[in-house]
Amino acid sequence: MFKSSITIMKVSGIPIRLHVSFLLILPFIAYVIASNIAGIAEMASVNVGDLALQPFTLGLLLAMLLFVSVALHELSHSLVARSQGMEIQDITLMLLGGVAQIEDGGMERDEMWMAFAGPLFSLVFGAVLLFLIRPLTMGLGADLALVVYYLGFMNIFLAVFNMIPAFPSDGGRILRSFLARRTSYLEATRIATAIGKGFAVAFALFGFLIGNIILILIAFFIYIGATQEYQANVVKDVFSEFKVSDLMTENVATVEIDSTVAELLERMLHDRHSGYPVVDESGAVVGCVTLGDIRSLPQDVHETARIDEIMSREVISVAPWDDLFSALQKISEADIGRLIVMEDGELVGILTRSDIMKAYRLKAMREERRRIEA
Repeated sequence: MFKSSITIMKVSGIPIRLHVSFLLILPFIAYVIASNIAGIAEMASVNVGDLALQPFTLGLLLAMLLFVSVALHELSHSLVARSQGMEIQDITLMLLGGVAQIEDGGMERDEMWMAFAGPLFSLVFGAVLLFLIRPLTMGLGADLALVVYYLGFMNIFLAVFNMIPAFPSDGGRILRSFLARRTSYLEATRIATAIGKGFAVAFALFGFLIGNIILILIAFFIYIGATQEYQANVVKDVFSEFKVSDLMTENVATVEIDSTVAELLERMLHDRHSGYPVVDESGAVVGCVTLGDIRSLPQDVHETARIDEIMSREVISVAPWDDLFSALQKISEADIGRLIVMEDGELVGILTRSDIMKAYRLKAMREERRRIEA
């Protein structure tokens, strides 16, 4: 989920959110459209003098409706992904469009149809506006005729532009899906990323030559998006090879819930640990306490304050058989330093960020061993 965004509504249970960058770009997009109203009116076969709304008002309306179209485009992706069993976190409208936050799961198998759903919706929606609704509204006012034409034209443009194989656009994801049938998913991502970066450079150069800042921004986001997507897949390729049990620490040291903070500090100095699972009288895990929790407490009450007064009661856990990539996602989303490993309700280990990072070294060792054995 993107930070600095607010939920404005829900569609089919999926939150639609506005990022702060959307509020910044909206007036600019409205100004660009307003500056080109005469050209848009000519393309729509509308007399500018017949327009009732002022250019900027009309530009703002068209900009908002354009972002609604983008939200529907992303919703199409999300509904197809949901039909394939993936969880949808939200849809966020931001600087240059929208992003559907979809939980990773079976993406290698289902990505093509999910990626194709957005452009298909935009193409059909645009065609309906241009060829069915527009003829019916031609006599109902110049403003309505211009709005229908512009939205129809831009939705078709959105469909076509998104099908360009500039990864991570929809077309780039479809390309990756085709490539993944002939090679590994990571290699398919590497090739699609290289092609996407090539398109980004071309867009930037063309945008610079014609003085189009929007095209330059699009190029920038494609380049950054492709880079981040490839890096994320490299991480997944490394971590998904391991299970939590491969890297967790067993024989976990715990602290009792009725211990004092002073006793905990002494324990930390002795064991050189910065966090512990907290257990009650029966040995059941009831929380977790870290050095960060202690820092929020005045030093003069360390002797009397109990651990249950400062500990976190939210136990975020994983199972030994979970893959390491899932554990990394949990630890990143919760912004914590360790995960408690539970099996059948019992504490069997602990997994820290540093434990997870060891996967890189283990992966390199395994690859070296395979190379020698080959």
